[in-house]
Amino acid sequence: MRGVKPIRRKKISEEIVEEIKRWIEQGELPLDSKLPSEKELSDMFGVGRSSIREALSMLAAARIIETRQGEGTFVRKVDLSDYIHPLALSIVAKKEQTLHLLETRKIIELGTVELAALRADQRDLKEMKKALIDFEYQLEIGEAGVDADFAFHRAIAIASKNPVLIQVIDSLSPVMKQSLTYTLHQNIGNLAKRRSVLQEHKEIFARIEKRDAQGAVACMRRHLENVRKKLSELKE
Repeated sequence: MRGVKPIRRKKISEEIVEEIKRWIEQGELPLDSKLPSEKELSDMFGVGRSSIREALSMLAAARIIETRQGEGTFVRKVDLSDYIHPLALSIVAKKEQTLHLLETRKIIELGTVELAALRADQRDLKEMKKALIDFEYQLEIGEAGVDADFAFHRAIAIASKNPVLIQVIDSLSPVMKQSLTYTLHQNIGNLAKRRSVLQEHKEIFARIEKRDAQGAVACMRRHLENVRKKLSELKE
């Protein structure tokens, strides 16, 4: 059949990476703990040491582990600054780092939405409206709406007509989607909470559509503050 891509089997080293990540995520390898030696890992996985070295190199490149001279290899604390490497995303300390990201988003997005209200054209408004429709549909079928949520905020950045702001949002997209997944999934099963996020988006859009820059900023500030409050109430 046309368009069918061949199935790619995972390399042994990739499977080892996934297993070590699982150990870290589940607390079997706590932060700052020492990993077993190459020989021990080789024996545990029943593979050659070259596969172990390749897996450790991948984890080191993602800054998930670090080698200390004369001591061995240790699990390091993954910080928000490591978001660029996709391997690190799944073990970022979710609540704490999401709060840090919200502070960053507030600094960036309040200025961005102000410019969007002043500069958005009909194409921009159409993209925002599409994101709102997609978000509503995803909520109705029981999904979290991560992609539509991000698409709305990105459409605002594009409407700012500032290429630097657009690049900043795009560079933050991996960690933004990761944090949106974390926060939005807390609302699964609570349609009222999920709809409140959608309503806040609609209010932001209404202000942008009316060219009300101050109102758009106020709505965006309220939206991000509500996200912060809901997040602060969650248990880690």
